[in-house]
Amino acid sequence: MAAFKPLTAGVLIALIFFSSLYYSITFVDWFDWKRNALSDLGNSARSEVAAQFNFSLLLVGLLMILLALNYVRRSSRISWILFAVSGFLLQMVATFDEVYGRLHFLVSVAIFTCMGLTILVDSIEFRSKAMLGIFALYALIWPLYFFIKTSTGILTRAAVAEISSVTLFMAYFILRCIKAPR
Repeated sequence: MAAFKPLTAGVLIALIFFSSLYYSITFVDWFDWKRNALSDLGNSARSEVAAQFNFSLLLVGLLMILLALNYVRRSSRISWILFAVSGFLLQMVATFDEVYGRLHFLVSVAIFTCMGLTILVDSIEFRSKAMLGIFALYALIWPLYFFIKTSTGILTRAAVAEISSVTLFMAYFILRCIKAPR
């Protein structure tokens, strides 16, 4: 892993996640951004792409943990732990897919909360205005989603809020990989 630079790792992780998501959405005809959650793609009882989608979540989670342990830890006192926990929780989303009902919901809430905390703590540790800006946007996504859902009914499931959160986390993630010692 010595030659595995953090920025290369970060870009690779983002590519694996987004290409898996693209592949999964492309190969199912039922996915709708307004009526589904991203984890519907990993539903082992109903999704024909569940194995591939969940495997990619497991792989991305593992790579996040390895990145946290090998690089992020060197330049962080606290956020590297949250970074690794986010990777672990991503693996739990894949393991406890929607078939598990309430457990899946709780794990999903935990990962989106942990990802937000990771960005916040890292922005404080680095005194980074860019990271703090990403956190501010991240913190607005879920209240805005629930407001739109309850007042208009347009968004019935969380896919739009989830992909917005993940995209912001990946932007932070790449920024963080640039700042990680090699």
